[in-house]
This record gives sequence, structure tokens and C-alpha cells, in this order.
Amino acid sequence: MSRPLNLARQPFTNERLPTLALGLGCLLLLGGSVRHAMSAWQLLPSRTAAVDGELVALENEASELRARAAELRERSAPEDSLREWAAVRALVDRRAFSWSKLLATLEETMPPSVRLRQVAPGGEAGPVEVRLTAVAHSVEDALAFLTALRERPEFADAFLGSLSESAEGIDLQYSMRYAPAADRRDGTATGAAP
Repeated sequence: MSRPLNLARQPFTNERLPTLALGLGCLLLLGGSVRHAMSAWQLLPSRTAAVDGELVALENEASELRARAAELRERSAPEDSLREWAAVRALVDRRAFSWSKLLATLEETMPPSVRLRQVAPGGEAGPVEVRLTAVAHSVEDALAFLTALRERPEFADAFLGSLSESAEGIDLQYSMRYAPAADRRDGTATGAAP
């Protein structure tokens, strides 16, 4: 075999790739050095003085807020304000009472021979104390309604307060604690009274 013919005085060598790789490496090194120099420049004491001043101001503000919070904890509201807020809270609690849930539950529970005359919720917090006035055809119907109320999970401590005969039938007064299903899931009301 014969060697390939080369007419050049000096053989050709490809030095572009190593030169290009060396140039890129130098550029990356220069970029890293510039970034390092910028980071070091930002950490100079003259540059961090503003951050230190802001930190001191924030610490002073935090200590002032802690002192004001301690002062506010020691204060008590005037008696008039407390009464006013208690009245507002009672109004909000009364507004939050769901009549539709109560009446739907009573409709599902009540036997056809019992008719409601009056429903009066009361109580401050937790389960609502409900007083019912009803008319039944017989004593058995009145006791059946009481049994149905006691079987419902929404009602606790249901009892028959009074029973008297009238021209319309048997007048009844029931009393119980009412806690809708949503309250029982949250744990704010249970079947057992404290």
C-alpha cells in the first residue's frame, strides 16, 4: 500500500477545536470571577450598613409591638362595652340559628296525629334549648312523639313538661336540647349534657 499523497510543505493540523474549547473555558472562568467579585462587593461593610440599619429598625419595631401587646393584655374593656358586645353576640347567635333545619327535623319526627302550636328556641351557646307546645289526639300520640324525639340524634334530653286536656285534644309542652348535624360533626355539641 502506498501512503496518501500530501503536497503541502507542512502537514495540516486542526487546532480550531482545542482553541475554541480553551476560549470558552476562559470566558466561563471570567464570568465566574466577575460574579464572585460582585458578591464580594455587595458584602463590603459599606454596602451592608443599610441592611444592618433595616434589621435594627425591625428589631426595635418588634420589641415595641411586644410591649404594646403586653400592655393591651393587661387592659380590660369597660363594663358598658362588654355588655354591648354580649348583646351583639347574642343577636348574631340568634341570627345563625337555622329554623329550616329545625322545622324539617320536626316534620320528619312528628306523628300525623300531633300538631305543633309553638316552637321557642333559647339558650346562649352549644346546643339550643327548644320548647315545643303541641296538641295531640291522645296520650299515646303524645308519648309516641316523645319517643320519636328521643330517638333522633339532633335532640338530647327530650322530656314532656306538661300534659293537659283541652277542647282541641291533649295540650303538650316538650323541652329538649337541639344540636344540628353540622354542629355535632364539628364537636361543638354532643348528646351528653355537661
